[in-house]
Amino acid sequence: MKTKLLFTSLLSASVVLSGCSLIKSESVRQNKTATTETENSKDKVYGLNEEWIVDGQWKLKITEVKTTQDRTKHIKENIAQVVIIKYTYENLGFKNEYQDLFLVPRTVVDGAEKEARIYPVNSSKYPEPTPVGAISESTMGYGLSTESDKIKISFSQFTQDAKTMETANFEVPVTK
Repeated sequence: MKTKLLFTSLLSASVVLSGCSLIKSESVRQNKTATTETENSKDKVYGLNEEWIVDGQWKLKITEVKTTQDRTKHIKENIAQVVIIKYTYENLGFKNEYQDLFLVPRTVVDGAEKEARIYPVNSSKYPEPTPVGAISESTMGYGLSTESDKIKISFSQFTQDAKTMETANFEVPVTK
């Protein structure tokens, strides 16, 4: 009798444990799939007028990159081309105790793979902190070391919980 009870207990335990193992395997498989999807979306390169959307946080798109002949005499380094990047971003729900949503390019890279620097241009639409529900239409100027037909632009921003850094890369044509 004790043997039957022991055997039944062991059999029940092994069934329960193997069932838990299957659930854990499925959970691991789902996590790997979710991680791969997240990594793939981070690898995406956006083009002109394509929206980068971070659910519940913001959406951003670059609407135009054009050259300008405007130059300032105060910058001494050799600038081959000045571009004006026009972009819009909408605050979909980003709330922060310090500042409303404020998105500016993290890096701009020209056709020679050199990082561009911010260049002062006449604009009435510089980026500004944007509250929930509002849209910012912004322009920024950059000085390129090489004349380029297209440039790469990267944006990075922490989500409102400050735990996740979201990044988007754009490759857009330059209009002359």
